[in-house]
Amino acid sequence: MNQPLSVPASVDPIAAPVMAIEPMNLADKNRQLEQLLAKLQEASPMSEERRAAPSADVRFESQLAMVRLGIASSLFFSLRAKHVATAAHSLRVALSCSAWAHRLGLDESLRDRIEVASLLHDLGKIGIPDRVLRKPGKLTVEEQLTMDCCSRLGVEILRGCTHDNELLDIVLHANSWFDGRRHGDGPRGDALPLGARMLAIADAFDAMTTDHVYRSALSRERAIQELAKGSGTQFDPELVLDFSSMLEDRPELLQGVVVDRWLKQLQSDSELSIWNSGSNHKHVGVVTGAGQDELFLNSLVGKLKDGVVFTDSEGTITRWNDTMQHLTGISCDAIQGKAWSNETVRLRESDSSRQQDSCIVTQCLRSSSSIQRKMVIEQPGGISTPVHVQVTPVTGTEPGCLGTVIVIRDVSDEANMRQKLDSLHQQVTRDPLTGIANRAYFDEQLTLLTSRAKAGGPTFSLIICDIDHFKRVNDVHGHPAGDEALIRFAEILESHSRDGDLVARYGGEEFLLLANNCDNATTTKRAEVIRAALERTPLPSLGNEAVTASFGVTEYQAGDTAETILARSDRALLKAKDNGRNRVIQLGSGNRPNETAETTKRGWFAWFDGSEIEKNSEFDILTPVPTALAIEKLRGFIADHDAEVIHVTENQVSIKVNAVCTTGGRRRVDHQIVLNAQLTLSEQKRSDSAIPAVRNWGGTKVHVTIRPIRNRDRRNRALKPCIVQLVSSLKSYLMGEIFSDSDVS
Repeated sequence: MNQPLSVPASVDPIAAPVMAIEPMNLADKNRQLEQLLAKLQEASPMSEERRAAPSADVRFESQLAMVRLGIASSLFFSLRAKHVATAAHSLRVALSCSAWAHRLGLDESLRDRIEVASLLHDLGKIGIPDRVLRKPGKLTVEEQLTMDCCSRLGVEILRGCTHDNELLDIVLHANSWFDGRRHGDGPRGDALPLGARMLAIADAFDAMTTDHVYRSALSRERAIQELAKGSGTQFDPELVLDFSSMLEDRPELLQGVVVDRWLKQLQSDSELSIWNSGSNHKHVGVVTGAGQDELFLNSLVGKLKDGVVFTDSEGTITRWNDTMQHLTGISCDAIQGKAWSNETVRLRESDSSRQQDSCIVTQCLRSSSSIQRKMVIEQPGGISTPVHVQVTPVTGTEPGCLGTVIVIRDVSDEANMRQKLDSLHQQVTRDPLTGIANRAYFDEQLTLLTSRAKAGGPTFSLIICDIDHFKRVNDVHGHPAGDEALIRFAEILESHSRDGDLVARYGGEEFLLLANNCDNATTTKRAEVIRAALERTPLPSLGNEAVTASFGVTEYQAGDTAETILARSDRALLKAKDNGRNRVIQLGSGNRPNETAETTKRGWFAWFDGSEIEKNSEFDILTPVPTALAIEKLRGFIADHDAEVIHVTENQVSIKVNAVCTTGGRRRVDHQIVLNAQLTLSEQKRSDSAIPAVRNWGGTKVHVTIRPIRNRDRRNRALKPCIVQLVSSLKSYLMGEIFSDSDVS
């Protein structure tokens, strides 16, 4: 869904094309907003209502909405009928704000208002025309101004069922910037309602960590970095720091910790006092499960190796299977409800000299005839995948099309890959108990994928998981029961793997899943699905009880080696266990596309030649996060690189990093270069004198000096790539950029 104000202005325009517009003349803009607000009463008609029975997620969402909204729950259901993705986003933001409000110790009445405002902060999108709300591409200036009316329109709708001005103010100012830049005539700084300042941060965080058509979801740490960049301008700096600390200390807080508070009130006789009248619903009628035909259809479409897409009579996408996500890199959550577009899917004619035809879905709907064509899907990174496309109209007893079915088959030559897979020696590469890959084969593939990603190839992520309290299973039920648990867990992991993934047993009850061409955010969602599936699987040898597992997730990032990736995922796994087990924890900022090429082009190590190493191995890293958070990231770097802390002062740390990269040689001592890195941390502050309410805020400057410990390594040809790799890794862990002294002074 389009989120005009939920992504910080510092985000790259390619990653978020729908951005805040620089203010024009304020009077002219207000005049245009008034005109557009009047036009919104003539919004375009909604698409035909979905006939499928509601899923479990929708039923759960309905329960939570009924609890918090009472008589106004129909408003939330109306928003969901208008645009499912917007309603789902609002629910996630409400859960985040509720957990955060509990952490801050806010009183119940304020917490109630913040929760309800979060659930309904996008209510104004009911009045946005479908052609704008469902547009898959970048918005025009007029369309952006239309989206800017959402908050005011939502408040006008809410006035019909509440006179609670505090609640209305939270909704009205949810998109206001902290420094008042976006709405110059409104409140700014601490004058903005606390709930509105919290909602703006949670809204932006969810938008950045959710898949969209125009970009994939950012990792949790990348999103925190963008919030930090917008602190003091778009967001309240103190609240950004507290929100970041909450995610760092207890990331599982946003995974449903406040659900009990909401559901406990389902049978409550009390009413929310913020609503004008009416009785609170005590019972929610729920359709019990999807029909049998729907279950069979979901299973068939989900497991097909071909990409399958359903559209309605207007070309709006209603179904999008996993294979389509693999082919295009666009998730179902991001594309469902949007209009089909060849450009969005990056689908073009295979013959570049041939004129590109119009939209294949539009052609099929107009002609009511099947279309078959050889085309190409442009993959991220410039790789083209040849495909066979078939678009078939769906007709009924009445004239005209009810919609289309699109089937896309990958016809690229996979002979070499199949030959390699067929030639694998099972006894060498497979675990004898579970039948999945063993540790040796996993180590080989992890090294291979790391080398490819370092050379500019596709990114990948790693899931490491460990069955909780496995020793207790063996002690209480016996080793055969433990073996059954291991085998069943391996089967669940394989059933949730994709083509190109690798499932392996690392040893004991530890398993791994290498997710090829998959980023941090997507892999975390997949790990959560696996965790829930294991939790619901009864084991006969355990008396039909189920086991649970903890999961650590990370993605390749610049400067990584196979060892650091494995160490970081293992650290995430340990954090999941420390935080209560049976949960998923994600660490790492993830890979930035073309980061190596961009870094080289900027020339931050262009000065780096053998004769200048002694003199020029000093540089500054500027990160937008505060010093306390930078220190936590540095601790992770030291742990994952197995570094040794040599000396620590108040603001300086000296570390020894072993095995940065191999150099060859006859003796084992010659197979690595050992570097000494001295880091000095200093807080960088900035202030905006025009806004007294804004406290000083900035980031952290880390001055780094790197030297080889052994004198003979100073003349080693491998020293330069070793230092470059170490610098890249430090930059990734600290979520910063490299600057000269003149840039940060």
